[in-house]
Amino acid sequence: MLKREVAKRVFAKEFEAARNLEAPGRGVAPEPLPGGALRAEDRMGEKDSKTPNFLLSPLGLLINRVFVVGVLTEIDNVGEQNDMWKARVVDPTGAFTVYAGQFQPEASIFFSTVEVPAFVALSGKARVFEPEAGSVFVSVRAEEVNVVDEELRNRWVVDTAEQTVERLEAFSKALSSGFSGFELSEYLVKTGVPAELAEGISLALEQEGGRHHGEFLRQLGGALKEGLRALNLDSKDAEGAEADIKEFALELMREMGKGKGVDYGIFLKEAAFRGVPEETVEEAVRSLLAEGQCYEPRIGVIRPVS
Repeated sequence: MLKREVAKRVFAKEFEAARNLEAPGRGVAPEPLPGGALRAEDRMGEKDSKTPNFLLSPLGLLINRVFVVGVLTEIDNVGEQNDMWKARVVDPTGAFTVYAGQFQPEASIFFSTVEVPAFVALSGKARVFEPEAGSVFVSVRAEEVNVVDEELRNRWVVDTAEQTVERLEAFSKALSSGFSGFELSEYLVKTGVPAELAEGISLALEQEGGRHHGEFLRQLGGALKEGLRALNLDSKDAEGAEADIKEFALELMREMGKGKGVDYGIFLKEAAFRGVPEETVEEAVRSLLAEGQCYEPRIGVIRPVS
């Protein structure tokens, strides 16, 4: 029986920036990492029909399957002849696009009956679709989906944040090391970085395709801080006031959007006209987005989930 790859915990912002792991040329002798582990790029070099496909994140995470917990905010049946469900699952850094069709019957039944919004936990396979050069869509093909509670979502966020911070630290270490290729992998392993992550970081630097790693690290780090802060895991003092501002923002969205969403710039101006500073409202909206209580159906437009 073919062993399934471990489902990785990863935030949407890092996941959506992942790309297909490029296989090296055949005929190259595999070079094991310290401890004898065969590198993923060498496994890909011997690829056959049963070899798992991997995505590679900008931080070096090798992804075949994912485990995600977030807020289910949208569901659409996009199939023309057979049911094909498309869903949106939000975490503190962004949103996952999730699909389930006739070959995922349990997930399809779930999406056909669940009420939105809901906290959900799902596992599934990572997929990349590139219809043309420069156009890349990353999604999850759902295998199993279940309704969960907010406490479980919060635990997933904290655990995933810890793992992401470890990758950020390892990647920063790699950037300042002066090494590349196998020498970099070996160096990282010797400093305590897990072998798979060490090889992934080395591959990410080799295959980065012009992406600016420093900028991505700053953006992801900022998204992590904002997401954790929005969960109110460490402070209870200002909960009442913050809840009031959030409720004001949601009510104003409903009033102005009338079920269709509202232009964000106009929304901020209206909030300021009613006596709430733009900075305060922007902070509340960021929290609502992180919590999955509102979303952006398109750029520049915000809409409450319910």
